[in-house]
Amino acid sequence: MLTEEELLTNCMLLLAVGHETTTNLIGNGLLVLLRHPQQLTAIREDPALAPSSINELLRYDKPVQLTARRAIEDVTLAGQLIRASEPVKVILAAANRDPSQFADPGRLDIRRRENRHLSFGHGIHFCLGAALTRLEGQIALTTILRRLLNLELATEELRWSESVTFRALEALPLRFDA
Repeated sequence: MLTEEELLTNCMLLLAVGHETTTNLIGNGLLVLLRHPQQLTAIREDPALAPSSINELLRYDKPVQLTARRAIEDVTLAGQLIRASEPVKVILAAANRDPSQFADPGRLDIRRRENRHLSFGHGIHFCLGAALTRLEGQIALTTILRRLLNLELATEELRWSESVTFRALEALPLRFDA
């Protein structure tokens, strides 16, 4: 059972992190699709592709690029000794492009079947808001593509946040017919 403080902390975490990551998923995902028009057309023609599209967009250009943990015991990883309680940064974005896990990892494929990306973490560190983020992403993506016709980038001069953790556009200027 959670204490009141733990409950409030988790609620604040879901609100703050959930908003940031979902916003970035939608912006980054839309940009990726605009740069891959065949994939965008496929989703427009078959909205049932939304769930696999969101998973692929999360793998391809995830909103959270890294996470940090502390080693709970001494461990050697790739020949490097990491002592207990030392901080470790895990580059999740790199893991999502691992060729031993993903066929042709640099290619966007909204129909990808084997897509065990780490965008929401893994195990006890799996994101509490993963299902909500996926659902919000699917709804936003299908709604945007259904309502905004002739959607295109208004400029190629995009500004990205300077955050090391989050991959986030400062803005996504678009042109479209309503």
